[in-house]
Amino acid sequence: MKAFLILIAGLLIFLLSNCSDPSKEEIKTVVNTFFKSRKDFRDIDKNLMTTSLSSLIEKTVAIEIADGERIKKSEYPTDKPMCIEGDIFSSLYEGQDSLKIIDIKTEDNKATVTIELTNTLFKQSWEDKVILIKDSTWKIDNVIFKAGNMETKSTKDVLTRFINSIDKQ
Repeated sequence: MKAFLILIAGLLIFLLSNCSDPSKEEIKTVVNTFFKSRKDFRDIDKNLMTTSLSSLIEKTVAIEIADGERIKKSEYPTDKPMCIEGDIFSSLYEGQDSLKIIDIKTEDNKATVTIELTNTLFKQSWEDKVILIKDSTWKIDNVIFKAGNMETKSTKDVLTRFINSIDKQ
């Protein structure tokens, strides 16, 4: 009887430790889908992002388009319009070609996901943090860049600086 109880207790511990948190599974799916499906920040599925992040992207794209139109009509139509270049969702300008989720921490309706990104061409690996907010579903709100790699600290910082630089002109 004692062996049977130990077996049952062991089985329960095993089952409970292997149960996945549905919230963490949804977070993993959103992060993986977001990073694997995007090519350019201008064409990302807005359903994967918070309204706040989506709005910054829309403002940035509108500024880029307006500046392109302004230059076409100027004396110098071959000048380069204002635009954001490089990957704004990672610490490396060239972006990543693989992703590994290292850790997920949730608190209420906010999640912080530590991800390891790799760019095999440039032989670079690094960790960034993805911030998600739960509305009706989990959505990407920002990507915090690893310290010391860039003059900007996050995706929202890149977008906000770009928007503000145009407003100052």
